Amino acid sequence: MEEKPSGLLVLYASQTGNAMDAAERVGREAERGGCPSVTVLSMDRFDASRLPDEKTVIFVVSTTGQGDAPDSMKAFWRFLLQRNLNNRWLEDLHYAVFGLGDSGYQKYNFSAKKLDKRLSDLGAKSIIKKGLGDDQHHSGYEGAFDPWLSSLWNMLNHMNPTILPRVSDISNSHMKTLDHSKFQVIYHNADEVEVHVSTISDLKSTEKMIESTRSMSPALCFCDDNKPHHFLRMITNQHLTKVDYGRDVRHFEFEALSPGMDYQVGDVVEILPSQDPIAVDAFIQHCNLDQDCYITVQPRDNEKQSIDSHVKSLMHPVKLKDFVALTMDVASASPRRYFFEVMSFYATAEHEKERLQYFASPEGRDDLYQYNQKERRTVLEVLEDFPSVQMPFEWLVQMVPPLKTRAFSISSSPSAHPNQVHLTVSIVSWITPFKRKRHGLCSSWLAGLDPFESKGVYIPAWIRRGIRKMIFYTRISGYLMHKIMGCYRRRRAEGSLLLSLEISPRRSMCSIR
Repeated sequence: MEEKPSGLLVLYASQTGNAMDAAERVGREAERGGCPSVTVLSMDRFDASRLPDEKTVIFVVSTTGQGDAPDSMKAFWRFLLQRNLNNRWLEDLHYAVFGLGDSGYQKYNFSAKKLDKRLSDLGAKSIIKKGLGDDQHHSGYEGAFDPWLSSLWNMLNHMNPTILPRVSDISNSHMKTLDHSKFQVIYHNADEVEVHVSTISDLKSTEKMIESTRSMSPALCFCDDNKPHHFLRMITNQHLTKVDYGRDVRHFEFEALSPGMDYQVGDVVEILPSQDPIAVDAFIQHCNLDQDCYITVQPRDNEKQSIDSHVKSLMHPVKLKDFVALTMDVASASPRRYFFEVMSFYATAEHEKERLQYFASPEGRDDLYQYNQKERRTVLEVLEDFPSVQMPFEWLVQMVPPLKTRAFSISSSPSAHPNQVHLTVSIVSWITPFKRKRHGLCSSWLAGLDPFESKGVYIPAWIRRGIRKMIFYTRISGYLMHKIMGCYRRRRAEGSLLLSLEISPRRSMCSIR
């Protein structure tokens, strides 16, 4: 009896966007191969109890920190660990796992490895051996992803030809087409919108504007916490290292603009950095956009069901320039591989089109990695390198990496410094292979703030609970040093017998007496 055509579910867990990008590529190639139904979802958007109802699932997961699972995977993973799930629970499921990690860490691709084993323990059948992408590879994770994905399509086609009836089209570059973007931009009459927002000036309105703007971003709209917890003002920017020292380490102190900031020793503060306004203006000008027009960004009809009612209620018109500045990382993040493929459809200069098509091909993978990721080219730099490309704003909204918050371990105690948060930060900078100096967006922006001249700069911030227990070592990590500093300040404020703390930044050593 002939098998009925079946669909493909792709579930991903991503912390920085790489796993999401890889999962979306799986979905695009499956559609190109004629798969009757393809669904790509973040793990936290899928009900894990429905997993036995699926026939074929592809998992793409990253590993963060020291073997930690991405936030979007944690609830899904907890469900799979339930003791009442027996070894036949997933006996009808066929699956494949690809992991993204860094072999420089001890628990390399730990999330993918433990997921693969757990699925097998629950009775699921592996389509293909798990793939392990490595950031240390000269082509990044794609060095393993490209051949793994090709093998996956061949195995799926052998297992059930109805899943990919046009499997040969996947590797045929001449069959590549560009569909509509998943999101649409709606432009509004500026005069009508001005009446609504012209009186906005207080922090509460700024808070609502940030929440509304970031809730419309394709990459951020599923986050249920886009409203800042606090606004901070810098009150201290102090050098902790000498000028001739190889690293610039700073002590920052911030004061919350409203009372009630609550945190514990070991907690984390996430800061939304400001982008260079010159770079934002250059991006808008290069793309021939009207920075003063008002827009809303909405999913197209086939995507709307995935956006909940709360997010829809936040979709208010915002200035295009504000949307770019608050959601689109145009001046520090590197674009993904698919960005170059989309660019190739809009290049009018033939030599640029050929170059972009080469970068997007398996043959050009290594050269793209050297040009893009290794050099950390920004979206703005890439667009300037291909001046004939004029991508529609809808595609830019979807493809430009999101402007993400940066997380810092808190090195103060609320007992000693109520309504303040202190950070000990190493200012990030490095030299690329082509001898270009690059700077970390958030740490460099904070280092450039003057507490006296930047009193009008209000920093959006979120407080997150720490996940690691307090452990004392002789040699300590930077993260642990923050926790020790916070513990020390709390104990000192309470008048305990902890008298002094000495830290050597060069050797990452501390002594407590």
